[in-house]
This record gives sequence, structure tokens and C-alpha cells, in this order.
Amino acid sequence: MPSVSADPHLNELLIKYCDEALAHRKANRTSLRSSVENTIALLLPHGKARANEIARQLGMSRRTLARRLASEGLTLSGVLDELKVDLARSHLRDGNLPISQIAWLLGYREVSAFTHAFRRWTGMTPRQARRRSSYTMPAVGAKRT
Repeated sequence: MPSVSADPHLNELLIKYCDEALAHRKANRTSLRSSVENTIALLLPHGKARANEIARQLGMSRRTLARRLASEGLTLSGVLDELKVDLARSHLRDGNLPISQIAWLLGYREVSAFTHAFRRWTGMTPRQARRRSSYTMPAVGAKRT
């Protein structure tokens, strides 16, 4: 039923933003994976993205979470790393966010820890990646040549 006070322009704008956000997510995401990622994203800035807390938030034991992820060929650490590198890519494209803030958003207490992880994932530092106008980063775990 139509809403009398609906703003069609705002509706179009919000649908556009949602479509863009969905387009950036991989199509083969499972509902469990999405639930895990959504839970992790909320816990990262607080430094609480740990297996016990993620499982608790999802209403299951740590072992059940691990078993269910394994049945889909996933591990919690793999999902966590992939999510962090995806978020890091996104945040680095925003030139207004300082790298220290990005590190905090990803759950790192020290910029050096974030820099080390980012280099492990991509083979470059966050500053190097940011300097490149259009950089491409290898997938997590991909071998660099």
C-alpha cells in the first residue's frame, strides 16, 4: 500500500545505495556466512571479534559454529580475514579516513598490526595501496609472484 508521506526521490536514492552495496558482496555468500560477517562487522571496532563472542551472538556454541562453517568449506579465520581485507579495501578508497581510524575500525589496537596484516594479505602497505589510484589486491591467501 502506498505511503502518503513517501519521498520517491529518497526511495530511489536508497535503493541505488542498497543495490551498490549488494553488488560488492560476492554472490555465493551463504546465509550463515552473511550472518557471521554481519556479526563480525559489529564486533570489529570494539576488538571483540573472537570465536566465543561471535558464536554467542549467533546463539550457538563455538564448536557448532566451527562445524557449520566447515560443512560449507569455510573457517572462521578465513571469513574474518576476507571480511577484513574487503573492509580495508573499501576504507582505503575513502581518502578522508586516516589509516589509524581504518585500523581501529578493523579491530586493531596498533596501526603497525594493521599494516603487518595488510601487507600479509596484499603484499603492500596500506599507504602504498592508498597511493595507487586504482589498485588491485590479490585475494586473501593468494600467492604473490
